[in-house]
Amino acid sequence: MPEVLELKPLKDKYLKLIMVESEFPIDWWFEVPKEVKDDLIWNLHLISKEYLQLIESLIEKYRPNFAVEEKPNSWDNGLNQNDPLEALFAKYKIPFKHADISENAELYLSSALDEHRSMIQNLENRIRDIIKNQGKNPEKDEFFQQLVLWKEYMQKDYNTQEDEVRYKVREAWMMMNILNLAREINEKKLKALFICDPRHFDGIEKLTKDLGIESEQVKIKRTIKTEEVEEELEKEVEIDITK
Repeated sequence: MPEVLELKPLKDKYLKLIMVESEFPIDWWFEVPKEVKDDLIWNLHLISKEYLQLIESLIEKYRPNFAVEEKPNSWDNGLNQNDPLEALFAKYKIPFKHADISENAELYLSSALDEHRSMIQNLENRIRDIIKNQGKNPEKDEFFQQLVLWKEYMQKDYNTQEDEVRYKVREAWMMMNILNLAREINEKKLKALFICDPRHFDGIEKLTKDLGIESEQVKIKRTIKTEEVEEELEKEVEIDITK
């Protein structure tokens, strides 16, 4: 039976949700752009030693009953067996899961935009054909101008609808995932870590207020140790030279 989105306050339970900024942006699309799919770094979902140390310090500070991470768009098959975060939470015997919109809901919402995708693709094809036939400067062609404007309008409308799902809809689903996990734990007073893209902080905080949940935000400060990086690069150069 398909899962239904339903946000109900916790009964007879207190939950404090600590939102923790993800180390790297967690992007989401209905259809991952090809250039992103081919990006090796994006697909690796790297986690630094320093970030793991931060999460461990938060575990020791808050003693959470469970932890949740916004599911990266690059992962199609649940938790990565080599995920260092999963290993860290397992070390402390803390239940850890990913949160996202349900697959059925995503497919349904995505199918509603099929006509937009088809129209955008057709317009792009027509625009390319005109450029190919008339050269790189067909601006004086009134029909060409209309095609470009219509394509831009359709793309903007598509992006607006995708953003609605990317934020409001997904945030509601992720919050429901968190509430369901809280209900599974047989304790009245709970704390949870939620690792997510900081662009969700405001939306999630609004939901916590509506649901009577206390929340806190942990934002990370990034610094780059340029001297160490330069030293490592110099070592690589020296190694290449000796070869």
